[in-house]
Amino acid sequence: MEPNMSPSNEALFEPTEGVVESYYKFGELLGEGGFGLVCTGTRISDGKEVAIKIMSRRLNPQTIVIPGHSKPLPVEVALLIKMSQPPISQYAIKMLEWFIDSKDIVIIMEYPQPCSGLDRIVGYRTLSEETAREIMRQAVQAVINCYDHDVFHGDIHTGNFLVNTETLDTKLIDFGCGQLYTDGVYKSHKYIGVQDFIPPEIRKNRKFHAIPANVWCLGMVLYEMVNGHMSYVKSKEVQFVNTSLSEECCSLIRQCLARDPAERPSLQQILQHRWFNPE
Repeated sequence: MEPNMSPSNEALFEPTEGVVESYYKFGELLGEGGFGLVCTGTRISDGKEVAIKIMSRRLNPQTIVIPGHSKPLPVEVALLIKMSQPPISQYAIKMLEWFIDSKDIVIIMEYPQPCSGLDRIVGYRTLSEETAREIMRQAVQAVINCYDHDVFHGDIHTGNFLVNTETLDTKLIDFGCGQLYTDGVYKSHKYIGVQDFIPPEIRKNRKFHAIPANVWCLGMVLYEMVNGHMSYVKSKEVQFVNTSLSEECCSLIRQCLARDPAERPSLQQILQHRWFNPE
């Protein structure tokens, strides 16, 4: 496959042959964590800007089998392939191709510009409800699209949303903590998302359900966008430092952050909440 061509879903099943340095120039470091690092890159054939994620195979040994392919694939690669199947979500990052060698897994992804991580944006200031509403609407839709593709993201937080700083177009990134979706129960030890966003039932019980867990995390995302101080969520009753928030906004946050997962709204109910549909 020539790297300047848009790959078909079938082509994504197989890694691109050769070494990544033959196709891409590496740029600045964007982020680094326990599972690998992400940097900017430029495709040599046409100058296209991309994001390049490099993960150690030793630290990321997990593989899964997905429909249409008999061989096990690295988890993040497999889930991004599933997300590439029609209907393709405009709210999730797209994988362009991937490479693998004896040491590393390298994923080439689109890199929207100009963009910033949502965590960096809210690190400087709280957002207006109008801005938060537009980002939140897309964040919820991104999670709905994950379930449409039988994907459980497993790590919803502000650091995993890229926001176009001019248009507010928002994309969900980093599927490395994800799993294949089931409407049954998951064992709590398999949830490996960011600690500050972990739903209470995962800390308390031995099992959890995917959608209520994601709803809690989305509630945390909204809370952080408009209120900032997440420590006020950890008490039994959600507290708001930002006293200018509308009652509708506070109501939605409280519903998403219900301690009992059975009391949280569904993803569709979030979008139908009156905060999203002001008169």
